[in-house]
Amino acid sequence: MTKQTKRWMQIMKGFALSTAVLSLFFACSKPLVEQNAAETQRLKASSNGAIDTTLSNLTFVTNPVNLNIIMFVPTDNPALPNYKTRLSQLFVHFQDWLHNEMGRYGYSSYLGLAKDSAGLVNIIEIPASGAQADYPYSSAVSAGKIINEINIYRAAHPSQFSSNNHYLVLLPARTDGDNSQPFYGYGKYCFAVDNSSMSVNGIPNPSSNYLGGMLHELGHGLNLPHNRAKYVSEEPTLGTSLMGSGNVSFSKGQPTFLTGSDAAILNRNEVFQPAVTTASPYQAPTYSVQPQFAIDNSQQKIFITGNYTSNLPVSEILVYMDPNVNNEGTGANKDYNAVTWKFAPVSSGVIQGTIDLNELYYKGNTPYELKVKLLLQNGYTTSNVYEFNYVNDLMTTNQDSVYTYSNASYAGVKGSFGKGQYTTSDLLAKGVTDNSISSIKVGANVKVTLYNGNNFTGDSLVVTSSSTYLSTFNDKVSSMKVQNR
Repeated sequence: MTKQTKRWMQIMKGFALSTAVLSLFFACSKPLVEQNAAETQRLKASSNGAIDTTLSNLTFVTNPVNLNIIMFVPTDNPALPNYKTRLSQLFVHFQDWLHNEMGRYGYSSYLGLAKDSAGLVNIIEIPASGAQADYPYSSAVSAGKIINEINIYRAAHPSQFSSNNHYLVLLPARTDGDNSQPFYGYGKYCFAVDNSSMSVNGIPNPSSNYLGGMLHELGHGLNLPHNRAKYVSEEPTLGTSLMGSGNVSFSKGQPTFLTGSDAAILNRNEVFQPAVTTASPYQAPTYSVQPQFAIDNSQQKIFITGNYTSNLPVSEILVYMDPNVNNEGTGANKDYNAVTWKFAPVSSGVIQGTIDLNELYYKGNTPYELKVKLLLQNGYTTSNVYEFNYVNDLMTTNQDSVYTYSNASYAGVKGSFGKGQYTTSDLLAKGVTDNSISSIKVGANVKVTLYNGNNFTGDSLVVTSSSTYLSTFNDKVSSMKVQNR
């Protein structure tokens, strides 16, 4: 029996077990929760498992700051009749699902849903300025256009909105024979389609991924990056990570779950806070991270130690092991297969955790990015990236090396450097043209000082972790030093 066959049998066995567990899980009722002045209301199911559509049973949690939900209606494509009742039930189902998943990790917060005067989830209907064909799938065409129209409407109707940061934007399914309309995450905005199948009673739907797609894209709008299930401890029993391929599994009624890091990020999200907070959401910190890594291939472990500093309080430390297997020819990792861990700081400023390499699926000869992220109490997440590689099924790291690239996202002409000092002529000898570096990968044991003049003169920038774009130093490097941290 091949490794792949054994893995598939293991997953299918886990799916069968998880289906039974989840059926029991969602059949259980949970008590109402009072959160200060927040209204406690949630969706209740009738005894036979069907959704009760009477408004008196539509109950859900409203927080001080809530998700903005928008129905964006083109001039030639009206919203479906009674969509607010149908979608209210669906959003409350999403609220309960997220809450239950977060509860597995000890978090008790809810996604905030505002209530309208009819007792439904508040959905802000905004008339578009153009026809449905004016808003195609392309984010380059549609995202900025729609966001601009939302901002204009918000300026005229500020009381209808809650969060300053998080928006779910729905467009009625196109009726002109073209199905290409916005359906993606775009910063803190997420876009999805609405049709008559977008309802709780539409789960499972074997022919459409739209329902799971909406929840997946909402995850992006709530700050969640892509990541997949751990190969051993999660996938066989929990199924598919929502932020991996969960759009497919959730739609089809198959086991789908939140990873621990996703739950931690949501717990610090602005629209999950049960009480008013004085902290500015997502304020960027002044911080540093100094991790150290010890690889033990015999134990299949990476031991992480080290320190961090931050002028703002840190909630948790998140670590992502991300195989570079989804670059789609761009050189940029798409994160779909990242496996993640979360650790509480051992004490203020101390990092300590263990990565189990048995949880990784891609080995052989695969490059990895190890991302150390500080999750702040205000919801902001930092990220420092370090290079690792599987070589003949053994984990290694280029801890003393630096790699430069002529384009952003590690694309273009590549230069390789060990510890040392490199003038302009030294860069040229390595095949790196003067003033050509746009992105850089930095080993865990070294730092690089970049200079915009030859012979280590002019303005300088110290880089301690990998960067997909050098921003203020893009195409300015004329010399550099690679040194121990």
